[in-house]
This record gives sequence, structure tokens and C-alpha cells, in this order.
Amino acid sequence: MAAGSLIVLAVPAGLVAGLGALWAVAAVTGDRYVALAVAAPVPAALVWLSCRWALRRVAGARARRWAPIAVAVVELAAVAVPVAGLLFGGPPQRPIEAAPGTRYWDLPTGSRIAYTRTPARGERRDTPVILVHGGPGAPDTEPSPLAPALAAAGFDVYAYHQVGAGLSSRLPDVRGYTVARHVADLDAIRAAIGADTVVLAGVSWGGQLTAAYLAAHPDRVARAVVASPGTIWSPAFPDNRHMTESGLRDQNRALWDRHPRLVLASALAEVAGPRATHALLPDEAMDGEFGSLVGELDLRAGCPGRPLRVPQAGSGFWANLMTGRDARSAADPRPALRRVTVPVLVLRGSCDYLAPEVAREYAEVLPNAVFRPVPGSGHDIARDRADEYRDLVTAFLRGRPTP
Repeated sequence: MAAGSLIVLAVPAGLVAGLGALWAVAAVTGDRYVALAVAAPVPAALVWLSCRWALRRVAGARARRWAPIAVAVVELAAVAVPVAGLLFGGPPQRPIEAAPGTRYWDLPTGSRIAYTRTPARGERRDTPVILVHGGPGAPDTEPSPLAPALAAAGFDVYAYHQVGAGLSSRLPDVRGYTVARHVADLDAIRAAIGADTVVLAGVSWGGQLTAAYLAAHPDRVARAVVASPGTIWSPAFPDNRHMTESGLRDQNRALWDRHPRLVLASALAEVAGPRATHALLPDEAMDGEFGSLVGELDLRAGCPGRPLRVPQAGSGFWANLMTGRDARSAADPRPALRRVTVPVLVLRGSCDYLAPEVAREYAEVLPNAVFRPVPGSGHDIARDRADEYRDLVTAFLRGRPTP
């Protein structure tokens, strides 16, 4: 009985020892292949020795030499398959193609940022517009309808990929993905453009980043637009209260039913630490999974007719995970925002999967904000109501009454 129990217990004991060695080596070296090469023999040796001892106790000298090896191989295979699925499974990343005229800034923050510029036509205005995409880690893959319209109104328009996403650089230490880092990058972009003040047009998480930038540098923003914005301060909406009921159901279904690997990776980052987890599950292993999730989400949950979506190109899982994690511990920017007098246009689609209170808080906190609902639109107003979105933003930035 003792020998049989030892054979049964050898596998979980070997698994624990092997995973411990895997994470320890990954944390030190930052290399998944080195970690696998060093850690793989640990559970194999432990199971083989345990089986060898147990079988000899049962069969004595008659025990075949190959028997413990056979038992070890069979039992370890049951463990190796799911572990390999975690480390090497998942859909491939859908590459993002560089748009014509894509250029790069090498910022003093250390970020290499990809951007495109749509130059102003006619009489040029002094204040350029910077388009701030959502996610985090979900860059725009199609040109914004704002760029040509605002260029025609005299604005230079810059669209950039935030660090950790799209064609911009990834950070070797994922702990560097913070709200403060994104704010610093955005201010360095303003300086690279050579503008004293800019106009910010943020979408989704880009709205949250715009709010954080306004709190830090209110004197460097002439006007701002936040469309379908994320929470100003994440802790204000705990337990997923920032989502509607239909939006939460859709997200949970997509995560748990079709992308549990993302949930497991997030949990491992909390338990084992982001450095070791990133070494074992690097960007190239996780970005495709995250992009696939983004493409499957119903961004207009609650409205009839689910839009056709495709996997998000250029997604950045680690930028998303770590920035979101940092946002939950960041200082509350709302006291500073209550003193900001910058004109801000707040837009929310009636079918947005984010709760109405999220967008309305911008209008309540910012003294010079105006709120405009967009009936029949989901989270992606630029796609669902492109003409209305363009007209609202263009009128606001030109200082005219919004329709």
C-alpha cells in the first residue's frame, strides 16, 4: 500500500518541484527555454526515483529496469500536455501593418513609438491633435474618421501606438507598464511635436489616459475629447461595476469559455510574479490570444445585431494586464481634475458595454465638460456612428456648438 501510494503521490510532488524550478529559473534568467531545459529533468528524476524504489519494494529483484521509466513517462505525459498547452498554445498574433507614412519617435522615456501624421490643410492651427487609442494594448488598426476631417479644419493630427502595442516597442520588464509611464510618454510626444499645448482625443482606455494627463499637465491641453471613456479612477468601480450586466456576461463568456489561458496567465502573474510569468509567457505567446479575445467581444452588448469582428492586430497582452493592474493602485486623480478648466467633450453610445455612470463621471468631475449621448452606438462610436462622431468632435474642437 505504501509503495502504491508513493507512485501516485510522485506525480503531484514532481509537478510541484518542477514548477518551482521552472519559475525560479525563469525569474533569474528571463528565458523560457533555459527555464524549461533546467526544470524539465526535476519532475522526471523525482518520479523515476520514486517509481523505481516503489516497484522494487513490490516486485523485489524481479522488477524490470524499464518499468519505472515506463511509469514515469506515462504519468508525466499527463502533466506535460496541459503545461505545454499553457506555454505554447493559443492563436498566433495577427501582425499589424505599417500604414503609409509611419514614422517613429525615440522618446527620452525609453519608448520607441510608432506614429502617423495627417498634416493640416489650408490655414494651419497652432494646436495639434493627438489621437489616444484604447486597450490598454489595443491599437487602432483602421484610420480614424477624425484624421481627415480635422486635417481639413486646419489641425495637424497625430495617431500613435502606445508602448507595448502595435508597432511600438515592448518593455523587457513588464512592471514598467504603468499609468505614469503612459502619461510620461504622452508628454514626451507633445514635446517631440514641438507644441506647447495639444488637443487630446481619447477612446475607451484612451479616455482614462487623457484624464490622467489632464490631472498631471492641465496647462498643456487646449481641449480634450473622451469617447466611450474608461473609468477615471479604477477603484471607484470595484467588482466589475464599470460594466453593464450584458457587457459583463459577454466578457465572462469570452474569457472563461474560449480564452481561459488569459485568466490563468493573469493569475500566475499575481501568484508567481510578473517577471517569471512574462519569461514563460512572453509577448509572442500571449498577444495573439489577447487579440482574439478583443475581436470576439460584443462592444455593443444590449443592442440588437452583433457586429462582425475580427481578431485585433498588434495587441499587447502585457501592456493591458500590467497597466490595468497599476491603475487599480494609482492615486485618485479626481481632486486634481475638479480644478481643471480645460473644455472637454464626453461621448457615450447608448449601447456601450461600459456602465453609463463611467462616462457621466467625467462630466460631473470636470468643471468645463459637456456630455453628449450617441443613440444607437456601442463602445466603438467611430465605427457605429462615424459621421455623427466626426461632426460632434470637429464642431467641438472648432469652438462651435455641438450638434
